[in-house]
Amino acid sequence: MTIIGGGSAGLVLAVAGAKLGKKTALVEKHRIGGDCLWTGCVPSKALLKAAKVANSIRNAAKYGIAISDATPDWRRVMKYVRGTQHAIEEEHDNPERFRDMGVDVIFGDGHFESSDIFVVADTESGETRTLKSKKFVISTGSRPIAPPIPGLEACDYLDSETVWDLEVFPERLLVVGAGPIGVELGQAFHRLGADVTIAQRSKRILTKEDADVSEQMLRYLREEGVTIRLNTSIERVTQNQEGIDVKFNDSENGTVEQTFDNILIAAGRAPNVEGLALDKIGVQIGSRGIEVNNRLQTSVKNIYAAGDVIGHYLFTHVAAFQAQLLLRNIFFPLSNTINYAVVPWTTFCDPEVARCGLTEAEARERYGDVDVFTLDQSDVDRAVAEGETHGFSKVITSRWTGKILGVHLVGANAGEVVHEYVLAMQQGIPLRKLSGMIHVYPTFSSSVWRVAGKWFSESTLIQTLRKLFP
Repeated sequence: MTIIGGGSAGLVLAVAGAKLGKKTALVEKHRIGGDCLWTGCVPSKALLKAAKVANSIRNAAKYGIAISDATPDWRRVMKYVRGTQHAIEEEHDNPERFRDMGVDVIFGDGHFESSDIFVVADTESGETRTLKSKKFVISTGSRPIAPPIPGLEACDYLDSETVWDLEVFPERLLVVGAGPIGVELGQAFHRLGADVTIAQRSKRILTKEDADVSEQMLRYLREEGVTIRLNTSIERVTQNQEGIDVKFNDSENGTVEQTFDNILIAAGRAPNVEGLALDKIGVQIGSRGIEVNNRLQTSVKNIYAAGDVIGHYLFTHVAAFQAQLLLRNIFFPLSNTINYAVVPWTTFCDPEVARCGLTEAEARERYGDVDVFTLDQSDVDRAVAEGETHGFSKVITSRWTGKILGVHLVGANAGEVVHEYVLAMQQGIPLRKLSGMIHVYPTFSSSVWRVAGKWFSESTLIQTLRKLFP
């Protein structure tokens, strides 16, 4: 088996292939670890932690602690960020670790000569390697793309890959896009001392989240001091000696001009398919990426694809999930189909935003009437004790059985708390049964017990029974 791309999906498959005693080659253009380690999950979460520490110090007085100075040092912050990357690389993503397992790790650019031959220009040996395999997996990931803003290409703008090379901290930063990346990095830079503006074309931020979540996070970010411009287009950007002049146009203020030190683009991604010569061998590529069936098989039956390159849920954990399915389909006789019915994700802003399943609007469109249970974070004793009362839990269920259709959490540790709901959804456990599980007190996850308890007082079934048997 030959795996093209050393990100999450590729590494899971490489380890599995080696442990099963299969001859396995892993081809990577740059560095093992992929986007997650070098430009995505790891550096952004390290930066967010540094920003949260700075914010906590700045607000230490509410805990009765007096601190005179909380000035972040950008170079030292980035030293911390890079230290986390290299620690993970050394422990988990070191090429020699995979070679010791028996994986043939090859660095270099490559392309398909035929459906069973992949040619690589090996940058370590300087040789051209010809890899002949019965099975190929393409897991080359994705990259950030910039919207067509006049003048942008002439500016030295940042994106989620190049921002980690930033040497001078910007006093004035424009973030284009209010999805997870834009919100996370925008809040982080604000907490580290930048004057941050986030520009969004649509009428709300975090558009893939439930409307209540978007509304609350918009309020929290604005209260914190982040400027967010909704329904806003950027007509032109111009680089000059003072910075970058930006001409905005929005429904509230009309045309407005403002100057920034840097622009950070966080407005979409594209699959990495260039240079692989996929058209030459008949692999179909759609608008989102490589087209695959529900077994993650491309239009060429011995070639599979997984991760960002296929455009389904651009998350590291989903790529690993897809790789586990491919492991069964490639190495074992009975094939399996992918099931995206229960896919959780988290935006690691502060407070965190976690989701699994349908939004309320989606649930009502699909099922009609549903039950909605909410709990304010201020009703969670651990949140009160830690001064982390921003947020809420919102759980959508079917009216009569309490089947969980969607979960939306805003609050401290939401990305950890959501997994109890994920397990319940995966195993078909109705909401009411979660109230029968003993939860440690006081914890953030006790919110699950509190929400589940609401089923016995607020659900359609219980309300109906009360009317029938007063």
